[in-house]
Amino acid sequence: LCSELMDAPQSTDHYYPCYTHVWTLPAPGSVFMESVDMRHMLRWPPLQASCNTTLLYSVQYQGEFELEHQNGRWMEAPGCQRITLSHCDLTSDLGSDSDYNIRLRAHCGSQRSAWTKLRPPFNRRQTKLSVPKMTVMSAGDAIQVSFETLPLTSTVDVTVWKKGAKLQVVI
Repeated sequence: LCSELMDAPQSTDHYYPCYTHVWTLPAPGSVFMESVDMRHMLRWPPLQASCNTTLLYSVQYQGEFELEHQNGRWMEAPGCQRITLSHCDLTSDLGSDSDYNIRLRAHCGSQRSAWTKLRPPFNRRQTKLSVPKMTVMSAGDAIQVSFETLPLTSTVDVTVWKKGAKLQVVI
């Protein structure tokens, strides 16, 4: 239809708009953070778009420092640039207890999608802590307390008291 309009004799008193469709790569959807025991995994469903090359994803984040001291600069997550996976481990990138804006986009050849932002912003204080498996063994007047697996950044306080004694809490 557009080619027919362009080949037709042009009149000065009528305007014939001609639209062509340009394919754009859709933005990823349903981005969410899965954070357990201070391990922060950004996840998303694979994009259902036809791409004549491998579909790739890139992730950026922006914390309080970037917002306040670097004019709102976005940082590229080093292990999450042009990846084929539909998840990204941001554990080492999100190192403070502040809110982080996180965004994701897709790449298909030279095409790039719009950014999809994680909503609401993520704070590592939202991590779900699992209950560690603990074993206690006694030998004479000593006890050994072991934990199966703990996050690397965790600390554990163990309080011991004798049977029948009241636990004293100091405030």
